Parts: sequence; structure tokens; C-alpha cells
Amino acid sequence: MKYKDCFLILLLALPQAAHAEDIKDLFAAAMMGKLERTDALLAQGIDANGKTASGRTALMAASFSGNVQIVKSLLAYGADVSLADNSGTTALMDALVFGNEEIVNLLIAAGADVNALDKQNVTVMARAKKNAHENIIKILEKAGAKEEAEVPIEEATAKDGAGGKPEEKPGAKPAAKK
Repeated sequence: MKYKDCFLILLLALPQAAHAEDIKDLFAAAMMGKLERTDALLAQGIDANGKTASGRTALMAASFSGNVQIVKSLLAYGADVSLADNSGTTALMDALVFGNEEIVNLLIAAGADVNALDKQNVTVMARAKKNAHENIIKILEKAGAKEEAEVPIEEATAKDGAGGKPEEKPGAKPAAKK
């Protein structure tokens, strides 16, 4: 009975292990520019939005590596341009590294957030300016990218002490009631 239980457990765990390996295969194929392999994995039903342990997707890998055809293929299979990895990096942010204008345009056309923030609160535009790709900066500006994150009015007024309850200053006397 024990051997049968072990066999069943292994049998049930196998599809999960195979699935995790397939995501890694898709990620690796996208990163290395292997279009036929990427397409074959996608055609087999591997999730175009599957993530590695660090939250990276094949679209992020292809965008980072500058693999235009793979980016197009992943988008055709429904890759989500708004996904971010564990550090908040998106495919659009990855595309900025080497300044591939075609990929930047593809991702923006597919709905990438040009004002996304990573976990360090760095904007897409700030990353683009750091990499000094002038044409990409122009593309992002045209798409409405801002250099600094805009803080909603409610948050800004709360931080400034405006609106809501006035903040008491240390040593100040409370206002007299009328």
C-alpha cells in the first residue's frame, strides 16, 4: 500500500514539475532568440504569461534581449504587457536597457503602462533617461510618459498637512474653541 501511495503522489506531482520546466524552457527560448522553439512551446499550450520563480516572463526575456520576432509571437499568444516581476520590472522597462525602439513601440501599442513604477518607485521615463536613448525618450513622451510618479491629490494634501485635520506643531497651543 505504501508503494502505491508513493506512486500516486509522484504521478500527481509530475504535471506540476513538467509545467514549471516548460515555463523555464519558454523563458530560455525567448531569452536566447529561439523563435521556432518559442512558437513550438506556445503551440503546445504553455502559458505565455507563465512566470519563473523571480516573477520573470518570456515577454520580459525577449524584450530585454531585443528579440523582436519573439515579442510579436508572445503578444500574438496573449502575453500580458502589464505584468511585473518580483522587483516591479515590466517588459517595457526591460526593452529600455538596450534601446530597441521597435520593441518599445510594440509594447506601447499592446497597452504597456508608460508610467509604471518598479518597487523602488522608479518610472519608465526615469529608466529611459538613465540609459540615454533619445529616440526612446521621444517615443515615451509622445505616449504620455512622465518622469516622476504623479501622487493623487488626496495623498499629496495629506502629506502636506493641507485638507482634513490640521496637524499640530510641537509646543503649539491648541486653537481656542468659539
